[in-house]
Amino acid sequence: MSETFNQSTNRIGLQPNRLFQCCAMATIAWLGTSQVYANDTQPQRLDSVVVSASGFEQDASQAPASVTVITRDTLERENITSIADALARIEGVNTRSLDARDGKTGNQTISLRGLPSRYTLVLIDGVKQNLSATVAPNSFGDSQSVFFPPVQAIERIEVIRGPMSTLYGSDAIGGVVNIITRNPGVDWERSVTVSTQQYQSSKFGSVQTVEGYAAGALNDMVGLQFYGRVLDRSASNVRIPGTTPSLTDNRTMGQNPTQSDVYTFGGRAVITPDAQNEITLRFDTTRQSLDNSIGQVGRLNGVTDTPASYTRGYSRELEFERDQFRIGHMGEYGIGLLETSLTHDKVVTKGRTINSGAVPDASRNGTHRTLELKTLVLDTRLINEFDDHLVTVGGQYARPKFEDGILPETLKREQYSVFVEDAWSATDDLTITGGLRYDKYEDISGEFTPRIYAVYTATDEWTVKGGIGRGFRAPLMEQSTSGVNGFGDGGSTPLFGNPNLNPERSTNVEFSVQYDNQDNFAAQATVFRNEIKDLIEGGTGANSGQDINVGRAVIQGLELSAAYRFLPEWTLKANYTYTDSELKSTQPRANLAQAVSSLAGDPFVSVPDHMLNAGVYWQTTPQLETFMTAEYRSSAFRPRNFHEPMNGGNSQGLAGPGHRDSNIVLGDFKGYTLLNLGARYAVNQNVTLNGTLTNLLNKDFIDYSTYDRFDGGTAQSNAYNNILPGRGLFVSMNVNF
Repeated sequence: MSETFNQSTNRIGLQPNRLFQCCAMATIAWLGTSQVYANDTQPQRLDSVVVSASGFEQDASQAPASVTVITRDTLERENITSIADALARIEGVNTRSLDARDGKTGNQTISLRGLPSRYTLVLIDGVKQNLSATVAPNSFGDSQSVFFPPVQAIERIEVIRGPMSTLYGSDAIGGVVNIITRNPGVDWERSVTVSTQQYQSSKFGSVQTVEGYAAGALNDMVGLQFYGRVLDRSASNVRIPGTTPSLTDNRTMGQNPTQSDVYTFGGRAVITPDAQNEITLRFDTTRQSLDNSIGQVGRLNGVTDTPASYTRGYSRELEFERDQFRIGHMGEYGIGLLETSLTHDKVVTKGRTINSGAVPDASRNGTHRTLELKTLVLDTRLINEFDDHLVTVGGQYARPKFEDGILPETLKREQYSVFVEDAWSATDDLTITGGLRYDKYEDISGEFTPRIYAVYTATDEWTVKGGIGRGFRAPLMEQSTSGVNGFGDGGSTPLFGNPNLNPERSTNVEFSVQYDNQDNFAAQATVFRNEIKDLIEGGTGANSGQDINVGRAVIQGLELSAAYRFLPEWTLKANYTYTDSELKSTQPRANLAQAVSSLAGDPFVSVPDHMLNAGVYWQTTPQLETFMTAEYRSSAFRPRNFHEPMNGGNSQGLAGPGHRDSNIVLGDFKGYTLLNLGARYAVNQNVTLNGTLTNLLNKDFIDYSTYDRFDGGTAQSNAYNNILPGRGLFVSMNVNF
């Protein structure tokens, strides 16, 4: 989906007409917006909460999928420093790390409907942010989640729960998150926002951000937009009781985030030479640096080896860079609305070094390890209406090129796709949407992904809808190669690819009922079932192995949400998610000395069975709004091969009848409840203040207990999957001028 086709502000110099309205409805059909629950202070009617690609309000209840929309008003109100913060209170969404060994940078990731974050497709104005190769190996993939435009630059965020590969291709098994930014308007507007997050305990590092935004018309034909964001995170100091940091094992895997800086800048020009054409030029750049001066995120080269043998693979600072450039065109012609774009994406990791034995040339040991992915993507699609059908046809060509200093050659892959989707108004009350996509990868067999979805408007208040669709996730480029494709265990143990891998495939079924009294109450209930096969499992640093298709899993659940304005100034919102997942088949354990992997019958991942979010919002005065929110998460399954993050991800080495089975010895992760209390005050029409007391009751997530190791020693492990900060204060000020 194009960036201009996703905006809520009318484009400069282009008047909307009927075709654009129809195309806007098609876009909503793709995005499938179901409601804006948990976003605005007052519950809105479901038929007027989504603004289409061309700036028209759409009947969101008619969309063929389960989607929540987060408005800019919500983002401005709450303590948002990342995309995960923005999505944390949506049904079906989990932003806490499912495996605390991941997320070494300390950035949060997004899990949809009980699936790991790698199954969530993230878009910014329809441009894919997921990568086709592991540019940040050894669990640094969360580094790619740092690009988050300033809140003032965002129009809304649309979250689609459930497979959407028919429209978006690979990676959309769990769903899609699309960050839609604003188009420049006619009048110039500028804003600056400063914020700080401070914690009562000195164990947790503070976070400061400065954001800037400016947009407006240069003349009748050209609109400009610029934005920037700087984030500084101080180092935390969370430690296992009784331990002392050392260069041999100082790694904390993101549970104790190191000092980090993030710089994000971007801009675009929107050119409308006439009423039928629009041209967009855009750039976005992001830089993140991580302090690794004493091995906080990876063991340093040569420091702990005698003599120095350069086996570890990390420098004293890690850097992650991303540059994206795009040119797009949208034109309205007799054949319909034609949209085309060309995107160049470059992602680089710096600060990794070559391990001993990784390459034949020993003189390269300890030198810089190149990690760079360049991707060129050409997108096009045509939308047209005839009779009772709104038809979209399109295609994509992509050419990623991945260079890794430990691989013998640069990896290249060509891939293309074609798709068609038809929204058919069968009757005045029934719309049936059907689609089919074909994806072909140079090194993988072709993949068909169909879907069909029906929406029935029973009355003005009741809507029933449901459908079935396929999803898939292609193997990463290095996973499909032969031989060594990486190193684990601090960068010292080889991992292997497999040229015979198949894509992971899923089939999703969902059914939903929506009620909206058109006044002050709206609710929705959705049941879903997602079956995934050909799950890809691979070796780890503790157990070197080859990537293989081995697993099959079923994830099913229930999503409930409601918003009720029980008094003119008071609104209550709540949502609940029940998730039940089960592995049907897994990779067997090779021998008794190997850590127990997942077993058939285990949950797929460590997602809480029950998640509840609630909030009460009080418009105290026209200038002041106060609110209290609550977050409940039940206990979650502890993986059998769990590695304690604060031990640098090392294997537990457990003793007892559950030899090396973490779940038997340590039990499940504990559940918890958090409360937050906040307020928003408009000083005047240009200045707004926000404040939130986070973790109001100062819940302590540092809860370590001692257990016996298999080798006769002892170690400690935390009762919670994630160490969340204690009580904190978030304060921000936004100034418009």
